[in-house]
Amino acid sequence: MSSWIEAKSTAQHMNDVGKYDDAIKILQDFLLAARGDDQLCATAELGTVLTNQGCLKAAFNTLEHTLESDATLYPSDHPFCLQLRMQACRLRPIVKASFNGVLQEASGIYQTFSALDGIGDLDTCRTLTRSIAQISINITYTALLFMINDLHDRISIHQLKTSVAWQIPAFWGLMQEGRVREALAVAQNYVRLLNTSTAQQNGLEDMRFSSAIEMVESIIESPNAVPVWKAAAVGELLHLRNKVNEPGWERVNCLEAEAIRLFQSEGHTHAVVDIRLRQACNRVGQSFLNLTTELLQEIQGCFQVYEKNNAPGPYSRAVTLVLSSIPPGQGFDLRVSLLDIYSQLSDITGAELEHVVLKVRHLSNWLSHSTRSSQVIESARSIDELIDVRDCRWVKGMIANITSNAYNLLGDGDNALEWAKSAVDRWGEVFRLERAGATLMVLLAMLNKCGGLRPPGVREAIDFAEREISHHLGDGLFLAAFEKMAVLAGSIFLPKGDERGGTCLDSMEECLQNLPGKATPDEVNYCRAQLHQLRGQILMGTELDHEVTDSRNEHFEQAVAFYMKARNPVSAACARQIQANALYTTFQARVPPSWSVLRRCIELSDIAKDVFEALDNTLMLAESARLCGFFQFKAWSHGFVSGDTALASLRKADQASAERRAEVSILASFEAVSRKQKFVMTSGIEDTHARALAVCQLEGRMADLWSWIQCAKARSVGDQLTNQFPIQATLNDDIMRDPEMKALCEEEEAVTQQMTAADPVVRLKLRSDLHLIHVKMAGYPLLRQALDLRKSTPVSISEIRDLGQKMKCNAGGMEVVFVDWVDLGGTIWTVALKSDTPPQVVSCGITVGEVEAWKQQWLDVQDGGRLAAFFVDDEYDEDEPDYCLRSIDKLVASLHDLTSKGELLVFCPTNVLHSIPLHALWVEDNTPVIQRNPVIYSASLTTFWQCYRRSELTGTISTDLGLNMAGVYEPRGDRKFSSEQHAEQLNVYTTLDQLAERYGGKSISGQAVTAECFKQMMETSIMFHFHGHCRLDQPTLGDQSLELADELLPIRRVFEMKLQSPHITLVACDSALQVISAGDEPLGVVTALLCAGASSVLGTIWPTLSSTGRDFSGEFYSDVVDQYRQSLKRGSSPTIVNLAEALRRAVLALRTRRKTRQPYHWAAFVLHGSSSITLPHAFIPERRVNT
Repeated sequence: MSSWIEAKSTAQHMNDVGKYDDAIKILQDFLLAARGDDQLCATAELGTVLTNQGCLKAAFNTLEHTLESDATLYPSDHPFCLQLRMQACRLRPIVKASFNGVLQEASGIYQTFSALDGIGDLDTCRTLTRSIAQISINITYTALLFMINDLHDRISIHQLKTSVAWQIPAFWGLMQEGRVREALAVAQNYVRLLNTSTAQQNGLEDMRFSSAIEMVESIIESPNAVPVWKAAAVGELLHLRNKVNEPGWERVNCLEAEAIRLFQSEGHTHAVVDIRLRQACNRVGQSFLNLTTELLQEIQGCFQVYEKNNAPGPYSRAVTLVLSSIPPGQGFDLRVSLLDIYSQLSDITGAELEHVVLKVRHLSNWLSHSTRSSQVIESARSIDELIDVRDCRWVKGMIANITSNAYNLLGDGDNALEWAKSAVDRWGEVFRLERAGATLMVLLAMLNKCGGLRPPGVREAIDFAEREISHHLGDGLFLAAFEKMAVLAGSIFLPKGDERGGTCLDSMEECLQNLPGKATPDEVNYCRAQLHQLRGQILMGTELDHEVTDSRNEHFEQAVAFYMKARNPVSAACARQIQANALYTTFQARVPPSWSVLRRCIELSDIAKDVFEALDNTLMLAESARLCGFFQFKAWSHGFVSGDTALASLRKADQASAERRAEVSILASFEAVSRKQKFVMTSGIEDTHARALAVCQLEGRMADLWSWIQCAKARSVGDQLTNQFPIQATLNDDIMRDPEMKALCEEEEAVTQQMTAADPVVRLKLRSDLHLIHVKMAGYPLLRQALDLRKSTPVSISEIRDLGQKMKCNAGGMEVVFVDWVDLGGTIWTVALKSDTPPQVVSCGITVGEVEAWKQQWLDVQDGGRLAAFFVDDEYDEDEPDYCLRSIDKLVASLHDLTSKGELLVFCPTNVLHSIPLHALWVEDNTPVIQRNPVIYSASLTTFWQCYRRSELTGTISTDLGLNMAGVYEPRGDRKFSSEQHAEQLNVYTTLDQLAERYGGKSISGQAVTAECFKQMMETSIMFHFHGHCRLDQPTLGDQSLELADELLPIRRVFEMKLQSPHITLVACDSALQVISAGDEPLGVVTALLCAGASSVLGTIWPTLSSTGRDFSGEFYSDVVDQYRQSLKRGSSPTIVNLAEALRRAVLALRTRRKTRQPYHWAAFVLHGSSSITLPHAFIPERRVNT
């Protein structure tokens, strides 16, 4: 065996030139027989080499193993054991992603070592250089203190200064003794400390870039330094290029070429690549346009060098460097790819903490520049579950702050405030600057909660902000104070015309004077831009003249310039948008209207929109596109542009809105639908639709009018339906014939399936993988078409016509008419589409206000909780002119001419009409629509199209699925049963058993219908029937629930079910009543079931008697089975049952009976989704068919 001196020398040289595997093998071979101090020294060196290679977990395990296995061989205060313990202590938080207990352990090691005999004070060079172990422990301990101070807990400034003070005298002492290797280690550590956030703290001004340059120059000039050490010293210094802005760089730049030459001469495996990559990243940082295909290939070539030489550590640093060089908000796909590479490398390196910190910083950047809030929320939550505040305080606080910001962007003030307060608590007084940033999130959330300017919430927000500003100014946190002043001015004072706005701007000006030296140049420029923007905004409320207009415009131009100087294109684009709005006030004041002014508004908005589109900023793109559409609409209304131009711009606004809504599909299904609907209410997209409809109506564009109606209706529900819908058969066949497209689809399916069962961290990576797959898929026209379907692109008129023809064939020639109702300028119109004829548009002659007043009078619950008048109106029969429904028959009167008897009518109501029994209105004398035609309801024709396609799948589903029935008719604490109700309970359960027995199904009732049993039955049904109670709390959106034996089953749980495209019948009070939000967006049990996978849902739109529900069920299933029997006799394939016709006959049967003749009995039953269902041939056993 070679001596330790020989093995060490060879291994260190291999390590110096990046041949880590060779160095590791030498040390591992030596350790096979090494004992005593040589073993400890070799282990320490092996830990160093593994760390330099990037195998941090392996290094940590090696050190821990030696310390544990040889614990009895050495005293606990042995210098080399203490060195190993300190090395392991430094690696523990990186590998375990936890600082818990690390500082206490490291301090104990350091104190034990310092107390040893022969170890002198740190301020004397001679005693410091007696031991390599002492240098190693001091370097490692100092690095650990700085890392803890950066990420977890504040170290006293005295302790930090003490930990740094020894380095410069030690360096010069080592150089004097000719110990250049140890001096290089000290210099490298000093440079790395300069690269930390801690080095920028007050009190550490003695840490200077000039000192680092002097160290490096000393090593270069030393006759005792080998070439690779000289090059390494320069290479280390280059890491500060983007951190420090000093004249000393001129001295370093001239050394860069020399370092490359020296590394090449020494045969270093990757150091030249390190420098080349840094040069490439500098070019990318200057402008993303510099990232040409050639430069990207060069970067990929660098990565291959790291991979070839098994250098995961340098590879990881290179990936981080490229990520940090990408300008904010750009190169999203490249970022995802790089993060994927880093994630794979982290599996090798074991650098869990660095991986977590990188993900958190990426999320922060992503949210700031793309506003993809929902993806950020899911990702942040997944990290938050893994890290405790005792593990890493900075990460925990940052996650909470990012999540709060994301919720603020979604308009969710409650969750935003909760997370912001959590960030304040997590950071506390430890991270005062970061805590100040979290209080800004608290302020924004408070304003979000109170809806902007509504008292008393806004008063509380102002008081909170003013207190925080006072604290910040007292603590010298001028940037934090400026940011809150900007919120007060921009979000409260200026919009309200409050005179405090001007005073606030003056205070911001004073604050700005203190920022240089306290903030980065980018932060200072950003604040200057904000101040100019606000000064421009304050002039929007003044009387206009040329001087004011010019001054206002100059402020906006300055704002844009400073935002760009701060490298913040998103804010620059926002300033352009505000400038366009300001200019529009000039347009409004001009008489006659000036086309040149309005055209400039359009140009500024287009500039902003293009920036947001390039940066994939979905939130701002939606708003900017909406304003572009508004300006073009105004131009059309004044005759400046054509209808085609206006509609094209409005269509882009609708598409941008769809992208924004699609962004929250990542959330759980219920939350996704409700958040999308809230977005409709707050985004102004309804106004965009109204403008488009106005253009189409006035210019007689009936086909375009029909298409825009589909854009306006129930898009959120459609999104959720398409999220789990397969690609249509013909399109799928074309895709599967192409090997490349087939492979991409299979890859997408595999990743999607993995995501459903993955833990949060794995899901975060899989989501990135899925994004990259979709980017590739978008490159193929057919796959792009499939992706468009996933986005719930509104159904086209040709697709609906094709569907009508298909339905006609399946229904034995029954014609289908698609009927929309739409609000045009406050008046309700009917739009009917039939066969190949153009859409027919007819005014109903009744306003939205009149229908709302009718609903309030007849259908809404009365004061004191009394039943609505409709349900107690027995004074008139429905054939009398004073009967309440007769006053709104005009809503369907046009159907007399637009449709024919026996045709299937697909009703798509709008707004308040979702609550009206349109099928019960008279289409002609004494004839309700349902008597003349079978009727089915749908939130939109897009939703109907999706549900019908889904219903066709049931014929191919396993025959293990069947007809299942459940009933829960039980007393509760708030509902006692009378003797009549006990009798009805027996009747309900008996009826279910009889129906199940008659038609070959299964039934359960009463206490057997638990939530788990209910879910299992629904998920294994082709047809499912429930008889029971439904609870509805109108003030709470979507707060419906079904009463089961053991609990209430809320809508949220229904959304989570995975149904096999069944038909579902709910004989339950209010089961089909949908809460309607802005944008014709229904949310209730019906919506939940459709989103969960049902193809159709039959329910009641108001409370019904249980006995009426039993009677209806018997009629309905009798007709379903009759149709099924007739289909089998004809030998039809597939076996299709017309549910709409079965419903019609069941309703008419009730109408002929005296006790259920009134409309409030029979008109309650409505069908949503698909009008028919395809049943397997063995759905009802043969013996049942012949019964």
